[in-house]
Amino acid sequence: MKETKTFYYHFDPVNGWLILNAVLLIVMIYASIMCPCLAYWWQMQVLWAVVIFSILAWGWKYVLKHRLAIISDKEIAIDSCRPLAWKDIERAEEKTVRCGLRKYRIISLTPKKDIKYKYNFLQKHNCGFGAFSIPLYNIVDFKDAEEIKKIIAEKVPYAENDKQ
Repeated sequence: MKETKTFYYHFDPVNGWLILNAVLLIVMIYASIMCPCLAYWWQMQVLWAVVIFSILAWGWKYVLKHRLAIISDKEIAIDSCRPLAWKDIERAEEKTVRCGLRKYRIISLTPKKDIKYKYNFLQKHNCGFGAFSIPLYNIVDFKDAEEIKKIIAEKVPYAENDKQ
């Protein structure tokens, strides 16, 4: 692998949040057209602000690309964390973690002892996922997940245990 590869999350944009935003927008437009005097009520202005914020937040999550990982010959950078050198990774293993009532498949990278790495808050407090984990569930394209597995297996010892 000579070039740096960048992988992105793939969220399904057609969901309940989109439908909620569409319904709210239609109701707010209808109310504003049928009774324009509502524009002077502070409650209506707050509702418009909430609807606009919800639409912008949906757009931020589903329209913009969010980086999953940048993988090069020397290192891997997961999300917006600092890069981790391949030489500092002891092993990688595929495992299942619980988050609430759901189980998720991830690749967990285990760093070597006493490496010089400055962990961020989320890496220190990331439930059962661990500091360096790559999702393999439905927020990652299947082809990208397979390619990430292949690249990691080439770089570090890789175990596919905890099969379900």
